[in-house]
Amino acid sequence: MSMTLADLPDEYLPRDTADVVRTVRDSRPQPLTVRGGEYGDHAEDELAPPDRRVVLSLRRMNRVQAVDADARLVRVQAGARLSDIDRTLAAHGLGLPIVGDHREITAGGFAAVGGLSAASHRYGMFSDNVVALEYVDPDGRFGTCGRAHHADRFRRILGGAGRTGIITALTLEAVEVDKDHTWLTSEAHRFLDFDTFVEHSVAEIERPGDAMLQVGRWVDTAPLRVSRPVGTGHVQLGTVRFGQWSSLHPTTATASLRARRELGSRARKSLGAIASAARGPAGMPVRNAAAGALMFSPKVLTLRDAEYLADTVITSAERGPAYRVAVFAPLSTYTAVFHRLHDLFTDYRERSGCFTVISAMTYGVRSPYLHELSGEDHGFLTFTCRVRPTETYTGKSGTSELLREIDTAIADICHSERATRYETD
Repeated sequence: MSMTLADLPDEYLPRDTADVVRTVRDSRPQPLTVRGGEYGDHAEDELAPPDRRVVLSLRRMNRVQAVDADARLVRVQAGARLSDIDRTLAAHGLGLPIVGDHREITAGGFAAVGGLSAASHRYGMFSDNVVALEYVDPDGRFGTCGRAHHADRFRRILGGAGRTGIITALTLEAVEVDKDHTWLTSEAHRFLDFDTFVEHSVAEIERPGDAMLQVGRWVDTAPLRVSRPVGTGHVQLGTVRFGQWSSLHPTTATASLRARRELGSRARKSLGAIASAARGPAGMPVRNAAAGALMFSPKVLTLRDAEYLADTVITSAERGPAYRVAVFAPLSTYTAVFHRLHDLFTDYRERSGCFTVISAMTYGVRSPYLHELSGEDHGFLTFTCRVRPTETYTGKSGTSELLREIDTAIADICHSERATRYETD
């Protein structure tokens, strides 16, 4: 007798690869949704249809199994958080070259989507730093692959978002670094003009110098409606557009720098806590202030602080439904892709009012894998468009026809400019 969805548990919690094999076999033909950590893989505010699948959570498969300090390698279970792996490596004078921007990201989940960070201009994607892995295929069969064996399968699983196999364990490359005592100084350039911001971004991506981290952010707000006294209606204020490019370079620690770092760290945490509690329309100014704090990053901080800076503020500042798109653009078409995507979103906002704040983040990606595909390095572009919360644009059934039109337009841009959409699920 075949099992139905009602017969299955809400969540499987395997502890090792053998448990995953049994889970996949027992759940067939029902589809599984894989979750890497405690909070899952999808943000609460994503525009996505309800997930009715059975969940396989890897949060109990979270061990750092072995560190080979001489070879600069670490073997971990797929549910191990990158922050925990990094702390374990720190005891050996090592660290992960690529980590995500918040502390709950897991090794298996990050590898399954490629994985990027502000250090990708130096070290490529997280998946470029995976040496070998264990996996379970959709039929419940166990396998291994790596750079030196079953390389084609290895590449299909890395970045495959779980469609070609569930990653259960990985061997990762590490680098010699002391993230708690590597001090960085931020060289920031600020812009009010989008064209100039894009030009500067290209120059920084092509010539990063000794920058250990680099990131550019652009924010473009919709016109604001401000209430006048009773009986006099409303007035519209103009849009606000500004951007910042930050390159973080090594520097020497001093007592003054340490004091400034501590003061800045406390201020960001306080602002993040306040923004987290600020809900609804009344909390919008506070959330915008939190986003601004991220744009104007501190002048001095440690490498570990810098890697997780976004986790301090941005997760609290960005609330509400959003349409997101991320793209790898070859450097030869990066400028065109950036402009065309920005124009697409602003045009839809002006014509339909579907979006409010449009923000973009960008940095360089020197990935051996991507270079093989196109013969050049890439820029990474991600847009977050806050959706006006009305039934016209988002309904219980999921993404609206309007957003599907935008999806089609993005596909056309990517095809004509040889860009690749970054899929995370």
